[in-house]
Amino acid sequence: MAETTVVGLGSAARSRRFFLVGAIMVGALVLAAAAAPWLTPYDPDAIVVMAYRGPLGPGNGHLFGTDTVGRDVWARVLYGARTSLFVGTLAMAISLVIGMAIGLAAGYFGGLVDAVLMWVVDLFLTMPSLLLLIVLATVLPPSIFTIPLVIGLLGWTTFGRTVRGEVLTLRERDYVQAARALGATDARIIVRHLVPGVLPGVIVLAALGMSGAIIVDAGLSYLGLGVPLPTPSWGRMVSDAQTYVGVAPWLVVAPGVAIALAVVGLNLIGYGLIDLLAERRA
Repeated sequence: MAETTVVGLGSAARSRRFFLVGAIMVGALVLAAAAAPWLTPYDPDAIVVMAYRGPLGPGNGHLFGTDTVGRDVWARVLYGARTSLFVGTLAMAISLVIGMAIGLAAGYFGGLVDAVLMWVVDLFLTMPSLLLLIVLATVLPPSIFTIPLVIGLLGWTTFGRTVRGEVLTLRERDYVQAARALGATDARIIVRHLVPGVLPGVIVLAALGMSGAIIVDAGLSYLGLGVPLPTPSWGRMVSDAQTYVGVAPWLVVAPGVAIALAVVGLNLIGYGLIDLLAERRA
């Protein structure tokens, strides 16, 4: 018994460390994105090298050097953080709203409603999501809102299935049955009793889903299908610099490290929350 307690405490401490490290990493990126105008004097799209002879290395007034057309890489990484965080947040919010609405309805009402909505979920799961992402990103008008909209519309199924499973359990709880017996409407029961019960799990999925959205955005931008030019994007920076990686590795390292920090930080937050919430429920 004592050994189990010690193991549990160790797991909780590790989860808190994961969460803290992830929060620091993501918080640093958010602060850097918000303070971009004060952290660099350069416009991310401006050519800052007057006599251009190729990419300049780090130094000489340019922390991460300059890129293939003479733009400051540090400025583009900072403003690219705004793009990636915006895309990840909006895509996650769209997926969360759709997934929660479908999961709550399917789990609470059951029967035919549940069967139809789960059929829709299964239909989306059978679709080749990457191919659909590429097709939709190509067909829809280019905009900074297009990519998060596409990612959000195709990424809600995990939210829907998870919320439905939670609601199937919660709807049988005594306090829900009591509210129903006292004449509470379905809408009141869902908002007051079911939504708070599914929020912890949804928060974990939101952190993990946001990291996935940032990866997808970077991949689409790498293929030239991300946010339109001239908006800075980490994935497009990597794509533009790939032929220069041998002579100017900083052009790939800077945005690559930024992508890794965002994704690893959000995953640490998500996995840290999983154990912390499990400990709280226990």
